[in-house]
Amino acid sequence: MAQKDEQLKKTVAGFAVLLNTVTEMLRAKGAKPAMLDAFDDAAEQIIAGLRGNGIPDEDLQSIHKALARLRLAFEDQRP
Repeated sequence: MAQKDEQLKKTVAGFAVLLNTVTEMLRAKGAKPAMLDAFDDAAEQIIAGLRGNGIPDEDLQSIHKALARLRLAFEDQRP
């Protein structure tokens, strides 16, 4: 149980990093490549934290797709 709690804490931390990354992406147009890398890292942390916590693969795929679409939206955003 403690391991799952630790995974969920890491997942919540991943969401916090993701939100901070998105905020910085909106503020700093010139730092886009670094922000996209940070977004990718945060998204991976979120998926890794959710995996193995009883969340069905179908739901994990949905979350992964949503994060990928969000990333594409930021990648396509013009400065």
